Amino acid sequence: MGFCIKIAIIMHKESMFQTKKYKIAAAFFIMLALCAQTVPILAAPSQRTIQASRDVVSNPTNETVNKYVKMMLKEYKKERRAGNFEEAADYLRSALYFLKQMPGEKGKYDDTLEKLNKLIEEQGLDNSQFARLELAKTLYLEGKYFAAGYEFANLLQEEYETDLCFEYLGDIARKLNQEDASFLFYKKAVEVNPDNLNAKYKYANALLKRGESSDAIYYFEEVIEGTNSEGIINEIINIFMVRANNNPDDENNYGILGLAYQKLGQYDKTYQLLKKSLMINPNDIFLQYYLGNLLFDVQEYSFADEIYSEILEDNPYESQIRISRAKAYLAMKEYEKAIKDYQIVLAMYPDSLQAQYGLYCVLKDRLPLDKIVNLFYPIEPDFKLTYEGYDNLGYFANKLGNSIDAVVFFEKSLSLNSKSETSYIELYKLYQLLGQNDKAKTILQKAYKIFPKNEEIIELYSALNSDKVDEKNNLALSYLNEGEYKKAITVYNQIEPKTAETYEAIGNCYRQLGDFKSAVTYYNKALGINPDNTETYYALGVTYLEANNMQKAKQAFETSLQKDSRNIKSKKMLAFIEQKEVIKSIDLAYDFYEKKDFRSALKYLNKAVETFPNDPKVYYYRGLTKESLGDIKGAANDFRETIKIDRNYYVAYYKLAESLEKIGKQREALFMYEKFLGAENIDQNLMKKAEQKVLDLGAKYY
Repeated sequence: MGFCIKIAIIMHKESMFQTKKYKIAAAFFIMLALCAQTVPILAAPSQRTIQASRDVVSNPTNETVNKYVKMMLKEYKKERRAGNFEEAADYLRSALYFLKQMPGEKGKYDDTLEKLNKLIEEQGLDNSQFARLELAKTLYLEGKYFAAGYEFANLLQEEYETDLCFEYLGDIARKLNQEDASFLFYKKAVEVNPDNLNAKYKYANALLKRGESSDAIYYFEEVIEGTNSEGIINEIINIFMVRANNNPDDENNYGILGLAYQKLGQYDKTYQLLKKSLMINPNDIFLQYYLGNLLFDVQEYSFADEIYSEILEDNPYESQIRISRAKAYLAMKEYEKAIKDYQIVLAMYPDSLQAQYGLYCVLKDRLPLDKIVNLFYPIEPDFKLTYEGYDNLGYFANKLGNSIDAVVFFEKSLSLNSKSETSYIELYKLYQLLGQNDKAKTILQKAYKIFPKNEEIIELYSALNSDKVDEKNNLALSYLNEGEYKKAITVYNQIEPKTAETYEAIGNCYRQLGDFKSAVTYYNKALGINPDNTETYYALGVTYLEANNMQKAKQAFETSLQKDSRNIKSKKMLAFIEQKEVIKSIDLAYDFYEKKDFRSALKYLNKAVETFPNDPKVYYYRGLTKESLGDIKGAANDFRETIKIDRNYYVAYYKLAESLEKIGKQREALFMYEKFLGAENIDQNLMKKAEQKVLDLGAKYY
């Protein structure tokens, strides 16, 4: 049973123990309502808040939007009075999300924005773009989708980390069951930054759901080739295992599975899958190509050469396959054959950076750079590469992580054009990355003399003349802002001695890369130096949460609060985890209830009540279970406890009234039916039943 549906079970208008007639869309709306505005140190949101959230998603009219905004502003006042300032700010963001889209409400928007800015200023909160991006991510993780959407939309408007903003807006749309919107957001994220593999993976998934399989396959292949995330690879395996079971004659499913297992180094599985795929379609050159790549990976270069050569006999213009064969030749030290293949590719595609750089790699230890470049196009013996061409090679090599080769190309570019600001900046960063600090200083001093008005050079030069640690930190931060986390890690590792902040920064980089194990290692190193840093514990908790290790996440957040009881972020995350644990307990009980094993269901709910004595849901569902066992008095007590904890849990009034009526307490039952009818209820069927009960019982007592 999916997480969204599990949430729906908890707050559904009727007991899921009584009916299984629910819709997936409703589950999304209820998940939104439950998670969107949960106050961690107070009771769960009222059903009015839940209904307002649900209405504004399912039916965004002026009436529902205005009602929701009014409710958020009311909640803001309540939380501000209670001293929950961050929570109050989140309610303002949720209201602003809608007010920003309402031209006729500019005055209210400006007033609400002023309240938010005042709150941020009063609390001394970091309002930089980087801090707001991290805040937006946290809001999303907490399930506060409107508040998160407001921040992501603002950052997008400011053109800050646009691909990430599009990606998260896609995630939010998907959570709200708005599949068309999520598809468009993911598409924009990939268009803005084709190297954003997380967005590309989500886009591929969206394409698959829309039935655009061929395009989806293309993007899945790119994701598998580029990602280092085992989590994503395993998710792709799960998706295509299901597809292969449902459609065993589609060779594409086996091809993707083969690539995924190959990425994990499970070559035996890859071979079997590719063989099965080729049995279905023996003429598919790309499946043959994948088989050649598999042989290359297991260092069977001569066999890989045979596969590539067979394909090229009938498809001589397939440049990618020819480049792969050239790599096999290079591995076998058959240099002339490798050179010939790269030259053929360049004859067909003169701007192929893969072929240019490949040829350089074959010859760099044997010939000077100029002579290598002359061999790019042998029919043009006087060919010279422009400084832009060397820049392009520098960027290409740097992207592959080959910093030393990138330096060679940018140095050559500068020798041809000493007025290239970009080349100076790239060389400075590369020298720093390689730990060549003297060269970095020299190149930047020269750049500053030539370009004294270039803002980036001025900023770098100012850092150069400050503390060395500041210089490294600034450079690492620039890589962080560009999303180049591996390079940021390299620079941070050059800083000595390392402070707790340095270790935490490295941990943050690994977390962004999805390498949660390394992130945990560095957060713990930071805590080894500064064991009282509540924010480091919070970051550690979020990392465990993203790695789906709820137990350790909970421990980290609890420790964070032990260090500083005012850390509202850790409080909120603990509340989020507790909700998931409550859901898990209720789900276990539901499984037994569905099998009519009511005593086992009661056993789990009794344990849930012991663990979560202040959660109204566990009492409510225990009441339903006792009712099924015939313990009407016990059920009435649990429904009463539900209301005691949360007086806005209106369905419990109805169930309590039913129970009281059965045990002969009809006057009190009448009062509870009236209380139920006093709510803005969503269940018309129950309301009609309650109205009739009030009429029937009222005739006796009024």
